[in-house]
Amino acid sequence: MKILYIDCFSGIAGDMLLGAFVDAGLDPELLYGLPEKLNLPQVKVAIGKVVKKGIAATKVDVHFPHEHVHRNLEMITAIIQKADLPAAVKQTALSAFEKLAAAEACIHNVPVEKIHFHEVGALDAIIDIVGAAVALDAFDLDAVYVSDIALGSGTVQMAHGVYPVPAPAVVALLEGFSVTQGPVDRELTTPTGAALLSVMVTGKGKPPAYHIQAQGYGAGTADFEKMPNVLRLTIGMVNETTESDSLLMLECNIDDMDTRVYPHVIEQLLAHGALEAFLTPVIMKKGRPGFMLHALCPAEKEAALLDVFFRETTTIGIRRQKYDRVKLHRKELVVNTAYGTMRVKEIVLPNGETRRRAEFDDLQSAAMRTGIPLHTLMENVDFEINVSG
Repeated sequence: MKILYIDCFSGIAGDMLLGAFVDAGLDPELLYGLPEKLNLPQVKVAIGKVVKKGIAATKVDVHFPHEHVHRNLEMITAIIQKADLPAAVKQTALSAFEKLAAAEACIHNVPVEKIHFHEVGALDAIIDIVGAAVALDAFDLDAVYVSDIALGSGTVQMAHGVYPVPAPAVVALLEGFSVTQGPVDRELTTPTGAALLSVMVTGKGKPPAYHIQAQGYGAGTADFEKMPNVLRLTIGMVNETTESDSLLMLECNIDDMDTRVYPHVIEQLLAHGALEAFLTPVIMKKGRPGFMLHALCPAEKEAALLDVFFRETTTIGIRRQKYDRVKLHRKELVVNTAYGTMRVKEIVLPNGETRRRAEFDDLQSAAMRTGIPLHTLMENVDFEINVSG
């Protein structure tokens, strides 16, 4: 699985994101040619290298003539829809503008169609948002993660006047994200950057372990005294040795049943679809010793297992809860060993190593057949299937 991790220790803005994508390997021609594809010939994209507090980063600037146009969502949608771009790119860009319009409409208590974008309706913001959508499509990512997002602090001059940092639209767009105030008295996360995060990110917080394949730093315009004003991206592959699923845990407490029955009940639960069935000793009301009977199963096996619980035990009620499970990939093999053919389970560990273990029933049969002590035979087979190959 190919993932992108966005490290917003100095916030995020559209130009910083584009710069980081180019720094990480995006073909600059995709951005140079973007104004033509958007039918905006008056716009020019410039890309260069700068150094921010000792970190070399890529700076993307969008140049265009001064204008007094405040575009609404309909106008921006028309520009994007007419562009010579893939459908997926258009959809990502439109989603960002739609989320931004919805946030502004909520803040100003007006219908979405009456929202006129000011700063983010300018041509540079259109290039930033569509350019980020182009980059996402080019890198063909499976998931995007983001760190805690630095917002900055203080105030910022906007079209409607002086606003607190973060701007109201940023707060609305980043609902559900983990953010931090500061660390400088400036606006660090812009509405454009927040809108892009709101449509790009599929996972918040630390990503799963991954192998870094590319990294990139995108520069912001401002210079800070004690920190580099850059956005960092890393792109890599997750070692897919695990998979996830959801299971049900069925359980009940019993203190009035003959303990000789439990092995039969466990066998019945396993026979009817339980992945695991086991007992836990418990102390129940009035100090009575008892057992908690557990059965872990897929949801589709619930009815059959409930029937076993009620038919084979004295319980009158079952508790159930959903469990999310992460498991290693496993293969079942048939291996020829010095002690005969055996069924073997092979798993792949997160570090890429494999581990094999022979079925206990086959080991026990081989020990009985050969007269070799079981513990000795187990050690020999384990060495043969894992070390000697």
